[in-house]
Amino acid sequence: MTKVALVHSVSPQIYDEIAMYSPDGVTTINIDLTKDLTGQTHLLNDVEFIMLCGNVIPDEIIEIPQDVRLIQLLSAGWDFLNIPLVKELNIPVANNGGANSWAVSDHTLMLILSIYHRLVEVDKATRSGKWGYPLDGANVFELAGKKAGLLGLGNIGKQVARRLLAFEAQVQYYDLLRLPSADEDALSINYVDLETLFSTSDIISIHVPLVDSTYHLVDKNLMNLMKPSSILINTSRGSIVDEKYLTEVLANKRIAGAGLDVFEQEPIDKNNPLLLMENVIVTPHVASASSRFEPQRRIRVAREIRLALLGKWPIGCVNPSVLENTNLRRWQPYSTNRGPAR
Repeated sequence: MTKVALVHSVSPQIYDEIAMYSPDGVTTINIDLTKDLTGQTHLLNDVEFIMLCGNVIPDEIIEIPQDVRLIQLLSAGWDFLNIPLVKELNIPVANNGGANSWAVSDHTLMLILSIYHRLVEVDKATRSGKWGYPLDGANVFELAGKKAGLLGLGNIGKQVARRLLAFEAQVQYYDLLRLPSADEDALSINYVDLETLFSTSDIISIHVPLVDSTYHLVDKNLMNLMKPSSILINTSRGSIVDEKYLTEVLANKRIAGAGLDVFEQEPIDKNNPLLLMENVIVTPHVASASSRFEPQRRIRVAREIRLALLGKWPIGCVNPSVLENTNLRRWQPYSTNRGPAR
């Protein structure tokens, strides 16, 4: 019997997906992080899989079970997890990257187009009886011909690139792991260094995970390189951007605008000055929300657990250096070294 720990806010429907792939059946236990853990830790004995959903996880949940095959995340990000601890314990961690790539890339394009067409202002003006305000032709922009710079080119970054190209934008990117030139040609995108990305792009869109090396990666130095006409889009994690300095840059109109789905503090403080700026569009960390996402997420989770049950490496491992120290065997014909937590 496969024992799975569902830790806080994990949909019970996932149970059915997992059960399909477990020949010996599945038993689940639920750990409620809103309650005292003392009375729940005994439930973790003999747990083989731990499933998490975007909450800061006490270390005890990871340390108590002795035979964990896989920690499976329902989110693409893993900044809430103690990665050094799981590496020390040789526990592979698989994220849910890819399941949300369509939704997040759609949301990214929505933010860009909403800024370029001043959608929020126009909607507000129209409802108040101001017909045509505040558009004058010169303050509305098209994507065609614009140079979009993608910071990160994983699953989501690639989907954003495809959508931008459909609007006839030019796409360039920076990533620690550059694509082979044949793949760049196939996608019709160009690689540039980080400083060139920020100094030459009309649009900067962020698609890297939040790890130690990306905390405040978009800092004063990079934002000072941006063109006055450029905009910044962040659907990744708030702390990748120095939000305090971004606020200053936007307040002084040193860049044209920003579309933000994520913030350094979430939920965002109601007194955050970003909420008062007309050149900023905000959404409450919902870029991944879609009718397709939840079923895709369940399928992805079930696939990863099935691989582990078969004794194989997971597809979306974010700490691949531990895999050689597990009882799982490699089957992928491609590199697994992309995981930034390696």
